[in-house]
Amino acid sequence: MNILAIDFETANNNPASICSVGTAMMEDGAVEEKYYSLIRPEANVSRFLPWNIRIHGITPADVKDAPDFRTVYRELLPQFDNALIAAHNARFDMGCLKAACLNCGLPVPVIRWFDTVELSRHVFPQLPHHRLNDMCDYLQIELNHHNAQSDACGCLMIAAHVMNLTGIYDPEEMLAACRTRIHTL
Repeated sequence: MNILAIDFETANNNPASICSVGTAMMEDGAVEEKYYSLIRPEANVSRFLPWNIRIHGITPADVKDAPDFRTVYRELLPQFDNALIAAHNARFDMGCLKAACLNCGLPVPVIRWFDTVELSRHVFPQLPHHRLNDMCDYLQIELNHHNAQSDACGCLMIAAHVMNLTGIYDPEEMLAACRTRIHTL
């Protein structure tokens, strides 16, 4: 089974306001595919808040000519096939995916997912924080934090490090051994 790490950035505090997405796929233990796209948020959620811009650096001008979520959704769907989805602070990312689908009238994909924050807390309980940047620093993973592509790769590399640490390379077996739940969207 493949692991697909995904990360979304949003224009504002509405989870449907996705303005970028990044994914990274691990297949047979190697990172095989990477995907990144800016996204033009739907008109009803398109207001960019200064706070969000400060976090990820994406402005309305950056997404003016970007594809809309419907277009990007069609590109993401095939990546979900035969993949276990991973995200760091996954409830946020899964909430964005669901909200954007509902906002656009698209079917919410049925996917199985896990949270690398939960995984990190179980495997590295001695660390004071388990934020993505902290975990990447600890594991010496290169990260351009809040770039969706880099965040997805960082998330995927956390899972890869845990696989190497445990010696368990089947994602579901590794998660079970690390007491990390698999959820369904």
